[in-house]
Amino acid sequence: MFKRTVTIILLLSFLGCAFPKPKPTIYMDADTSVIALVLGEGIARSFAHVGVIKALQEAKIPIHMVVGSGMGSFMGALYANKGSANDLEWHALSFQQKDYFDYTLLQKSELIAGSRLRKFLNSRLVHTRIERLPILFISVTTDLKTGQPYLFEEGLITEAVQAGMAIPGIFSPIQRRDKLLVSGEIRQGIPVDVAIQKGADLIIAVDLTQGIDRYRFSKGRDMAIQSYKIASAALSQEQLKKAHVVIRPDVAHIDFLDFSAKRQAMLAGYEAAKQMLPDLYEILSMEEE
Repeated sequence: MFKRTVTIILLLSFLGCAFPKPKPTIYMDADTSVIALVLGEGIARSFAHVGVIKALQEAKIPIHMVVGSGMGSFMGALYANKGSANDLEWHALSFQQKDYFDYTLLQKSELIAGSRLRKFLNSRLVHTRIERLPILFISVTTDLKTGQPYLFEEGLITEAVQAGMAIPGIFSPIQRRDKLLVSGEIRQGIPVDVAIQKGADLIIAVDLTQGIDRYRFSKGRDMAIQSYKIASAALSQEQLKKAHVVIRPDVAHIDFLDFSAKRQAMLAGYEAAKQMLPDLYEILSMEEE
């Protein structure tokens, strides 16, 4: 068991170690601090997010805010639903490739409408609206009309997740008022900036962009996804410099479309998060009982 001692504080010895910058905000009262978890796209690799959350919860590191884009929006919403890593794992293991690539014979458009995704979420979420979730959840999207970010901080969770997961050219964009929304990854990559904007004191980001190489393109879909990944990876590198802790699961060997590797990805996320716990304990001044 671990517990916080007094405050979120950086020890003098910590200043000399090689830890990602910038430094977390120092607060006199640790109970007022906000720890944000930022989850980006990885498609099938995104099951690593489950392992990361499980390791953090086992170590009693609280998560007050989840910011997601791409499949990070999906995993973030399922976690924020109850704040339970075990609950997230249960639902994530049930999510199949056919729920993601939801093509039907009656489909008029080549773009995926996401009806199976909506059905999946509606059958598993305790809450239907973002503002009722027990953990602050933000789905980051991009308005195709203007190129500007759009944040889902209220409204239907299914709408927010669908928009956050909408890869242009693969999924139908989500219409909201006068906006046409797709994944936030095309605008900024992993959305660390959003966590900063929303006042997070400590930002933990999960990076799944390594090893994006793909040389077999059997469908136009493959090229669209690869283009999306290349752009997202480049943008994410600048964003990750602003996170205080970056967890990098070893998922380079897992194809972005290989949903059969869910458990491998979860284990990779769990192990990578466990390796970063000493850094987190030092920041949070946590000690073993």
